[in-house]
Amino acid sequence: MKRILLVAAAVALAASVGPAAAGTSVGVGVGFGFPLYPPPPPPPYYYAPPPPYYYYPPPPPPPYYAPPPAVAAAPPAAPAGQQCREYRTTTTIDGKPQETFGTACLQPDGRWRLIN
Repeated sequence: MKRILLVAAAVALAASVGPAAAGTSVGVGVGFGFPLYPPPPPPPYYYAPPPPYYYYPPPPPPPYYAPPPAVAAAPPAAPAGQQCREYRTTTTIDGKPQETFGTACLQPDGRWRLIN
């Protein structure tokens, strides 16, 4: 719109000067509205690298500790005046040897009686 007004003003100025100024020239430019050379491409975009992810192997399992040995209950109190002893032996149960233990007390007739 501005270019049209400038061209019209230049033509009006040339016409108003008259024939005396006929030797004077007036330049009129024509624009296409776009540059003759394409604009340079935009600079490339640089993105930050992704954050590193580190793989840490799982920690080793805790060392295996065997459960504490089962503590036998205290033997029952021997009846007053009797001699009692603890015993430990191997017994076959279901065809497999098993360790057994307990308390035996001496009876007045000389036999040993199992308490537990």
